[in-house]
Amino acid sequence: MLTDLLKIKPSEKHPTLILFAMFFTIVFATIIGSAIRDAVFLVQFDKNLLPIMYLFIAIVMVFTISIYNKFSKERDQLNLLIVTGIFFSLSLLLFQSFSNTWLIPIFYIWIEVITIFSVMQFWLVAGEIFNPRQAKRTFPLIIAGGSIAAIFSGYGINPFVTYFGSSNLLYLIICSLLVNVFLARILKPYKFNKEKLSTKNNTELNFNNIKNDSYLFSIGIMVAISAILSRIIDYQFKIISASTFPNQDELVNFFGTYYGATGLATLLMQLVITGFILKRFGILIGLLILPISIGIGAMGFLLSGTLLTVFIAKFSDQVFKFSINNSIKEILWLPISVKKKLQSKPVIDGIVRSGVEGLAGIFIFLLVSFNILPESNIHLLSIIVLIGIIFWIWNCFKMTNGYVTSIVGSIENRQLNLDDINFDIDNINTVKTLDKSLLDDSELKQLFAIDLLWELPLAPWKNTLEFLFTNGTLSVQRGILELTWDNPKIISDQLIINKIKNENQLSPYALICANDRGLKKGLSQIKNYLDHNNTTLKIAYAITTLSNDETHQLSLKIINQIHASQIEKDQLHLIGFLKRYPQIFTDNAILNYISNDSDHIKNSILDFLISNPNKLYFDHLIKLLDKPSTKKNAQIALLAIDKNWAFEKLLQILSNPETIARRYKSILSIIHHYNDKRLIDSILTMIDSPHLSIINESSNALIKISKTKSLDDYQLKQVEKSILIIAKRAFQLHLFKSTIINDLNSSLIKDHIEYDLAKITPVLLKLGTLKDPNIPIEKYIHFIDANNTELLPLVLELVETTFSAQAKKYTIPLIDPDTQPVKIAIGLFKESFLTKDNMLLFWMNSNHIWKKTIALNYCMKNEKTRLLQKVEWKIKNDIKKYYNFLNASEKVYLNRNFLNNKIPIEENNAMYSILEKTLLLKSVNLFQKIPGNVLSKIAQIASEVHLEPNEIIFKEGESGDSLFVIITGKVDIINDNQLIANLEQGNCIGEMSILDHAPRSADAITIEETILLQIDQEGFFELMAGNPDIMKEIVKILTKRLRKMNKKLTDSLK
Repeated sequence: MLTDLLKIKPSEKHPTLILFAMFFTIVFATIIGSAIRDAVFLVQFDKNLLPIMYLFIAIVMVFTISIYNKFSKERDQLNLLIVTGIFFSLSLLLFQSFSNTWLIPIFYIWIEVITIFSVMQFWLVAGEIFNPRQAKRTFPLIIAGGSIAAIFSGYGINPFVTYFGSSNLLYLIICSLLVNVFLARILKPYKFNKEKLSTKNNTELNFNNIKNDSYLFSIGIMVAISAILSRIIDYQFKIISASTFPNQDELVNFFGTYYGATGLATLLMQLVITGFILKRFGILIGLLILPISIGIGAMGFLLSGTLLTVFIAKFSDQVFKFSINNSIKEILWLPISVKKKLQSKPVIDGIVRSGVEGLAGIFIFLLVSFNILPESNIHLLSIIVLIGIIFWIWNCFKMTNGYVTSIVGSIENRQLNLDDINFDIDNINTVKTLDKSLLDDSELKQLFAIDLLWELPLAPWKNTLEFLFTNGTLSVQRGILELTWDNPKIISDQLIINKIKNENQLSPYALICANDRGLKKGLSQIKNYLDHNNTTLKIAYAITTLSNDETHQLSLKIINQIHASQIEKDQLHLIGFLKRYPQIFTDNAILNYISNDSDHIKNSILDFLISNPNKLYFDHLIKLLDKPSTKKNAQIALLAIDKNWAFEKLLQILSNPETIARRYKSILSIIHHYNDKRLIDSILTMIDSPHLSIINESSNALIKISKTKSLDDYQLKQVEKSILIIAKRAFQLHLFKSTIINDLNSSLIKDHIEYDLAKITPVLLKLGTLKDPNIPIEKYIHFIDANNTELLPLVLELVETTFSAQAKKYTIPLIDPDTQPVKIAIGLFKESFLTKDNMLLFWMNSNHIWKKTIALNYCMKNEKTRLLQKVEWKIKNDIKKYYNFLNASEKVYLNRNFLNNKIPIEENNAMYSILEKTLLLKSVNLFQKIPGNVLSKIAQIASEVHLEPNEIIFKEGESGDSLFVIITGKVDIINDNQLIANLEQGNCIGEMSILDHAPRSADAITIEETILLQIDQEGFFELMAGNPDIMKEIVKILTKRLRKMNKKLTDSLK
């Protein structure tokens, strides 16, 4: 079917076909109306007054659009289309009943009103049904309905006039309009509002929208120039036609033939050319076709002045305007909000268009009336057309940029970035609001307000801050102390001294603050705290003493005692205080802390090195990058070291093939902070890495660099090559997945393919936008991941409009949910893809432990012995880690046949291997969405528990320190001696207690022999801390549960 050819989705077929039929009836009615109007006027009225009609049309349109806008406020556009359709039909019936000469100009104007309003209302309705992505598929077919209508109406006029006369053509128009009304009623179920406008929203015509919005202004310019040039060509065409065919019926038949021919050509454009141009070349090329074709026709008429050449100019105007140009014009409106569209579209398509047509009419009338341009020289008007074409083409380039900006804006307007908010402290409401938050009963709100004050002058809140510093909670007092540390105008020196004398938890920090402020007189009045029982206060006093006397022995003794102690709390306070006095901190002490087993200590010393950078510790910082718990602070500390020196060292690490992947990623995530001409080229070499995570970090680095420094042409060409390679990798994965889709043993392979594809898609999007770095594509990637039906089409349209032809060719099929990559993969690439067996072999030979493991497991389960014989078996010192996930029988099989008993097999009572535990966890809702390679980490800390019938797993009120997954057997959940649930294999129990630390809410008792997987709280949280992917998925699952619960609650209240 045609809808299949145009790749229209099943859900789009019915509304598309209804809109196709509606546009058919509208165009059918307007073409017949235009033919009879023009013929009657040119034959029965003074054709020299034709330009004046253009002026009267403009005046009437301004008046009628104003009335329509007031009438249509807060009303549904589809209902308005129905009402006006009936009204137009009745009005034409009156014209049919009264045929007087003086009605001819009124009829001429009224047909134009019907045409403009019918088309405008139709596209407003169509724009509410389809998004920009859908529009590119559906609009060409919908507009084809108008082309077919042109053919039917054009070639049908001649036989109709022969049998019934031209005077009865109005009945055809009336019938068409009524059919359109009927179709509009059928369309109602498919219409939805993308934005629900509040009754308070102002949807009155707004000229300021166009004036203040450069994109809307460009659309207005396009419509205005097009209208002026069309009127000039229309005038030329009609005058020459009337001179050639002086008989009314002959002229009507000629116009009918013309409309039929243009309709046929327009249909061909819509079905064959429009869609191809939009998809292959984009908006800009599509916009340029109409002005260039008109320019060619106008040039021909200027040189010859014959009916044939003016026919070519008019033909070009009609065909391209109502095919590709119409499609693009309506697509250009789609990213604009409904409110702004309702305020602006009638202005541009109605008032502006008719206004400039009226001005063009006056201009032509004056030229003809004063015989400046006699009828024999009307071909000279083509000079104006050619000048207008130049401005039109210039505006097309400007409008294309505006289209991209508008799409970005339509996505961004749905976001709120608190970092972009500016607080106006001169506004009394701003001061009062923050003051109210500072005095709120909630400590959390108070601390949030204090955090906001860091970037603001504090004078307006001086009294409130003083009050809270004296009377607030210790956390609030500490926050205010940090905020006003060097600002005695807000918190006075005396208040600081008073806090020291209180000898509470805040006193040590107040003591350090007083020392920083240089309050020697105030400090001399306080007692000696070196023997105080508050160790933190003692440490603070020792540091303030040493900052003024480095040889003070008792203070040095206290500091060294803390260094040598194993009391983490005291050491953390000491490191925190020493951050301001690095001269007291010895190198040996710093190295000892860096090597400490505690992550808290390591992060505290890293915080010290951030404030006090030192090249001496560079190698230690690099090692701390490898641990997730210290990675972030280690990165910041590295950035604090001399940039030129550090970059050379980092470049050596990146160029070393022995560097571990985790370290590559950590360095790549900060490398954009350095400024070196070798930077981009060194990152581009990393994009060739076999590790997707490294490629992803490389693309992130390039995106960040491109915001401040553009890539040169050579570098962009390298990026294009990388896109091709990475895209082929994605298509290869799709093909691989298609070969194992129905294999029961392939679940973990399919899961990992999807994991890899989820990594590749963002990389392609980031690399594709490098030539246009202003597009915040990284913010839109999650719309694709979430398949957001509202915003995804806008993101896809942004990609299609901004990416290069090659990047678009390989990227769009991978991110558009409406395409099937498997079906198009072969035709996209010259090189052949790997077969299923070759892919399995490739994975088994890789150093990627998870890929190697799941591919081996699959081949052994499917008895692919010949394929296993082709594996490059390597005996490594760390061989155990490569085969640790397999069960004992699989290890024995590999030892016996391929590895000469090199895999150590430990004696244990575990029934399930890590791989099998991973599969079992994948069957649980809580872990279902977590990728297998990530989930295997949880499987490694899960232990088996074998229970007999009627054994208690846990009791109500107990602390929840574990969660359990039921492998086999059944478990009853009982609360207050009432059975709540009977759970079987694949269910998870106890997960809420492990996540929220609350006591068990019910008893769990086995009712038959049961095997559980037990995951302890401590190991689980350590794993989450080091693996953000696990934490992210758990949060997603809990959020989903909360939404379901809220929905149930909402539904129960209805």
